[in-house]
Amino acid sequence: MKVVILDDWEQFLLHHPKLDMLKQHFDVEIYHDKPTAEVLLQRIMHADVVIPIRERTAFTREMLEQLKNIKLIAQTGSGLAHIDMEAANRLHIPIATTPGGSSSVVELIVGFMIAFSRQLILLHEEIKNNNWKDAVGISLENKTVGIIGLGKIGTGVAEIAKTFHMNVISWGPRLTKERALKQGVTYVSLDKLLQQSHFVVIAVRLVPETRKLLSERHFNIMRKDALLINTARGEILDEDALVFALQQRQIGGAALDVYSSEPLVPEHPLLQLDNVILSPHIGWKTDHIFNQFLTVSIENIISYFHDHKPIRIANPEVLKR
Repeated sequence: MKVVILDDWEQFLLHHPKLDMLKQHFDVEIYHDKPTAEVLLQRIMHADVVIPIRERTAFTREMLEQLKNIKLIAQTGSGLAHIDMEAANRLHIPIATTPGGSSSVVELIVGFMIAFSRQLILLHEEIKNNNWKDAVGISLENKTVGIIGLGKIGTGVAEIAKTFHMNVISWGPRLTKERALKQGVTYVSLDKLLQQSHFVVIAVRLVPETRKLLSERHFNIMRKDALLINTARGEILDEDALVFALQQRQIGGAALDVYSSEPLVPEHPLLQLDNVILSPHIGWKTDHIFNQFLTVSIENIISYFHDHKPIRIANPEVLKR
């Protein structure tokens, strides 16, 4: 049987020791590039199992219908927005998932908070230019962090913020006062969160109700010294309105790991600003998460084919055919 691993762009899995376990049972092919649709289809058309890395490959209805031998998609992460699940169910293709990269995203968010409050990017460049610059940083203690969305990532940020003795408030489109209280977090309206927070963290999924959740009006009511942090999806905010707010110094700054279109084009206005910290969508990408993705994917595959006890199947109804 044939297993194809897609989208290992960083070549992290190329020589991973866990692959030997998979190779004991399957013929394994692994790819590290970004192929055309035609080349991609040639690679996976006769695969029994496909392991995609996160959402890097879209599994459309047209593609799924052409997978002649597919028996399992061993998806890394828990997101399925890139898979036409209606088609997968109709074609009886089971989708196994793994835990996502929430802990790594939490670490990046906290890193953004510290980098901004202590001016680390600016001071790094100054000292490299032989300028021993005097600067007074901002303490996180007693500052307020407002978390939009209190899922795994939002909860993780809240837990760390509390260890810094920060005030933690939250709002979410489906968050209740009771659920926030259980996490030791104060529930407030979205407007109050924006008005009170020194750090605003976006930690909601991109769904129709959160698309362009933050607009020009919202940036206008934020604190002038606030840092907006977005590691979720670029489309959750109005990027043009954010750029204008940053240009006009309506807010203190932004730390962004995601954008409305990726990668950023060379002429993008965000690249011209000195009050932003930018990273190339790396929130989930750590050694721990890649190891977890591969380890759990292999568990899912072995359980399905050799133990005949499928685990972590997102659409278990297809197993009842």
